[in-house]
Amino acid sequence: MAEPVLQGVVQKGHTRFLVLPPVAGVEELGVDDAGEGHAELEAGASSSDEGTIRGAEDSEEDDQDDYEIDEAFLAASVLSPGRQSLPPTPLSPPSSNGLALTNGHAAFPLESTSSSTKPSPTSIAVLPASLQQPIPSPLLIPRPPNDEDDTPRVYLRTSDLGRLGLFSGDWVVVGDEGNEHRRLARAFAGAGLLPETSADGSISAYLPPTLLHNLHLEPSASLTVSPARLSSPSFPTAHSVTVARIASPHSVNRAYQSLFLDGLKQYFQSHRRVLKKGDIIAVGICEDTARFTEGKADDDDVELPASSSSPTAVVFFQITSLELSSSLAPLRIEGGTSEEALLDQLDAGELGCYVDPYATKLLQTGLERSLAPDVAGFLGIPDTAPISTALNVLGDATPASRLLEYVQASLRKGASDYDLHLTVLVKGARGSGKRTVVRSIARKTGFHLLELDCFELLGESDLKTEGHLRARIDKAISCSPCMLLLRNIEALARKSQALETGQEPAMSTVLKECFAVARQGWKSSGYPIIILATACDVEKVPTSVLGAFKEELSIEAPGEPERLSILRSLTTTSIIAPDVSLRALAVQTAALVANDLVDLVRRARASAADRVLALAPSARLQDLQHAGVALTAVDFNDALEKARSSYSESIGAPKIPSVTWDDVGGLANVKSDILDTIQLPLEHPELFADGMKKRSGILLYGPPGTGKTLLAKAVATSCSLNFFSVKGPELLNMYIGESEANVRRVFQRARDAKPCVIFFDELDSVAPKRGNQGDSGGVMDRIVSQLLAELDGMAEGKGGSDVFVIGATNRPDLLDPALLRPGRFDRMLYLGVSDNHDSQLKIIQALTRKFKLDPNIRLEDVAALCPFNYTGADFYALCSDAMLKAMTRKAEEVDATIAELNSKPPYSTGTPLTPQYYLAELATPAEIEVLVSQRDFEAALAEAEMQHYATVQRRFSAETMNSDDKIAQKQVETAKPNGISLPNGIHLNGAATSSDDEDEVPVKKDKGKSKARQE
Repeated sequence: MAEPVLQGVVQKGHTRFLVLPPVAGVEELGVDDAGEGHAELEAGASSSDEGTIRGAEDSEEDDQDDYEIDEAFLAASVLSPGRQSLPPTPLSPPSSNGLALTNGHAAFPLESTSSSTKPSPTSIAVLPASLQQPIPSPLLIPRPPNDEDDTPRVYLRTSDLGRLGLFSGDWVVVGDEGNEHRRLARAFAGAGLLPETSADGSISAYLPPTLLHNLHLEPSASLTVSPARLSSPSFPTAHSVTVARIASPHSVNRAYQSLFLDGLKQYFQSHRRVLKKGDIIAVGICEDTARFTEGKADDDDVELPASSSSPTAVVFFQITSLELSSSLAPLRIEGGTSEEALLDQLDAGELGCYVDPYATKLLQTGLERSLAPDVAGFLGIPDTAPISTALNVLGDATPASRLLEYVQASLRKGASDYDLHLTVLVKGARGSGKRTVVRSIARKTGFHLLELDCFELLGESDLKTEGHLRARIDKAISCSPCMLLLRNIEALARKSQALETGQEPAMSTVLKECFAVARQGWKSSGYPIIILATACDVEKVPTSVLGAFKEELSIEAPGEPERLSILRSLTTTSIIAPDVSLRALAVQTAALVANDLVDLVRRARASAADRVLALAPSARLQDLQHAGVALTAVDFNDALEKARSSYSESIGAPKIPSVTWDDVGGLANVKSDILDTIQLPLEHPELFADGMKKRSGILLYGPPGTGKTLLAKAVATSCSLNFFSVKGPELLNMYIGESEANVRRVFQRARDAKPCVIFFDELDSVAPKRGNQGDSGGVMDRIVSQLLAELDGMAEGKGGSDVFVIGATNRPDLLDPALLRPGRFDRMLYLGVSDNHDSQLKIIQALTRKFKLDPNIRLEDVAALCPFNYTGADFYALCSDAMLKAMTRKAEEVDATIAELNSKPPYSTGTPLTPQYYLAELATPAEIEVLVSQRDFEAALAEAEMQHYATVQRRFSAETMNSDDKIAQKQVETAKPNGISLPNGIHLNGAATSSDDEDEVPVKKDKGKSKARQE
């Protein structure tokens, strides 16, 4: 890759530095000219006769009095040392009496001395969003003090700041007037600091998650932002503050008590916090630290590594009580009642109070229940749900959206009065993202999440398992509102237990009782407890356990749009090279679940790191990490091959083959028929929308080696379909029911990878006629029945609309007749041997497409020498033999050349010339190029070659047990001089004796039995 980058690794002796002179015009907005530009701004403000500024001269022609606020307008403010040292501007004009300073507040009057300007809007409505990571203070302009609270901040677009007449760093009031939750915050320009906004540009403001939660906004509600007109507000200092824990799985655990108390202390000591009653604050803790220090007698003797300070969990607290230190004197503000009311609210602490750890009394007591904001990313906790952003693009009918609506319904007022059963079973393949979806919903709705693995709940007996489960239910009730996730629910009870005993397992009754206790806890506390369970294989779960859950959600393998969304979410923090197409990668990753895509991106990053380290072995890993490693198409291709090899199990993994129609010789009529069956439903699905069933089953039959498999791969490649090859014996299994389960898995995996082609090779071995098999268990009959059921469901169900089945067999007469009926394998195509030399020529041309042929060769003459009983496999062997003979001939020519050179000086007297040295140093490309000529094909078709194979055939057939020669030899060896010994032990004397005369046959053995038979 050779592309311009912003940063990279500097290597001594390789990196070149180029210093260019400054471009003319760049200094116009430099630091030195900032004062002049601001002076011009001030001059324009003081001139009431002109009523305009220099930056707005062009707007006079449009008869507009508004100021155009752009980057040039804000340059003087951005490059100035401080906000308070700025001279007055038209947006903040000085009054005749100057600024009225009261109680430390600097208030700006409403009226402006400039008569030509219109007043700025009093407020604007923005759609807020939560910040997923903090913005460092050194990146903000102007830079705030180090001890300033980083929570009351709003990041707006530059255009919105201009509409309000604000500079970056000015104070604003967020919230509607009269709302008890409104507060003061500093507004900063977020250009270049915020993530990409939504496609429609609706999100125009970003807030810290705790500030957004404390504003108590409704979902999708807009936020009102209005100028505070305060240059430096002075918040009152709180006299005492009472902090209560928010009930959560970590806050009620005594093992983390010392950790979150230390974190709470550090929270107040690090910054001068601005809080008000009812606010929720978040403190990060490291769970590994609690495990490390558990059981230590003296905490001072424990030395933790530096890396253990990174948080892994969150504990929330709520301000339950806040008292001011003293009452403030009344304010006197000239210029309007709104500013006076704002200052009154500020002095009364309604907009927030300072919490000084050296002057404020802090008391931590009590336990409260409340929803919690999503602060994991803001506190630097590793993302436990890396594909959570895909919830917003999967549509309204997805399992994630259904679960979100289900959870939000439980939060509505009076929902507990309806006696709702908040139990949900989430089923799906392993790695499909069941736990990730639950975590994402919990973070989005503010529920606390308590995860349990059912395998860890298992005790020595069912009684102990029941005790462990009831204890976890009680803990979930104490942490309400809470979501209890029971992973691997099939571990508590298996269907095999019910089949062996004939009774439902006892755990099903225990689960129902626990669910009833959770509903009672919801009614008593007023906060819901939602119980969710995950299962990879629902068939192993007893029916009684399934019936305990009132809702079932099935998470299928993601389709192409979902895979594209997941890949974009996983690569947001990575550098993607221009040659990488995530859309094409989403097409190639069919049938991969969410966990496989996560593993794919990790493998690509590892491959990129290995590639860069191989190019720069002396570079340090830290330097490469800071420079950034781009993920190229080669990295993703390597990762995809490794992922497919690890993903494929006993049945295999579907993928798009690389066989084109150029690789298929002849079969033009079959090509058109098979494309009409498969390509028409893909290109025109509207034709089948009215209920017309499509023909999705094709049976290819003919002699061996006629290209049935090659034809199916070419169809899948031309239609961009995933190819899923299954051989008949692969479906067979020694365990009862597993063979039919393999058939179901094949079709399910094909539906996950749709559009897909299932190719059944050797179909006659897995679907023979029913009733003719000698197996006692009837396995083959059950496989045929299951195959028929899957074929019938393919044309009817919506999941099989893009799944096609192609079967191949050499003996269609052995297949079950039910497979050949309409709706199944109803399109039968015969692939035979070529009956003319033109078809043979097309096959030879397709096989030699990648050969280097001699210019004088005529493939027509080669085809004319071939008999009409040659199949495609025979032509493949013919071309392979021709290539082998051409390589042998070229090797003999090289050996002859080396021998001739060794016979002459200087090689004849010194060290002889070796073939390796000659090929590497002396040989020209023309001398080592292998060209297949006419004589190579003639040698492969020579009569002596055919006689050699005939001799081999006679030799092997003579050694066969049932050959004619062997049978004749056995008959000669068993013949006796005075008679013939028959295989049944009867000896005949004389050649004229007839075996039908039973009376003349002397019986030598079993006389007693013979007498009994005669009687």
